[in-house]
Amino acid sequence: MPTLAAYPGMMQRARKREGLRVCRAAWLMGISVREYRELEAGDRMPSLDEYRRISELYGWPQTFVGSARW
Repeated sequence: MPTLAAYPGMMQRARKREGLRVCRAAWLMGISVREYRELEAGDRMPSLDEYRRISELYGWPQTFVGSARW
């Protein structure tokens, strides 16, 4: 299972695999382009609601963040 350190790279690969530009991915998630870039760069971690939307967008299991330490 991937760790949270791998999260930004996973997000970028998933976006590119789906053929989305940053602006389109941000729009689909309902966040600003700046916020999306911060998430993808690993500058900040998503809120649980943002993670839910990312999971829906990229087809990830929502149990990834089930760690009590997060």
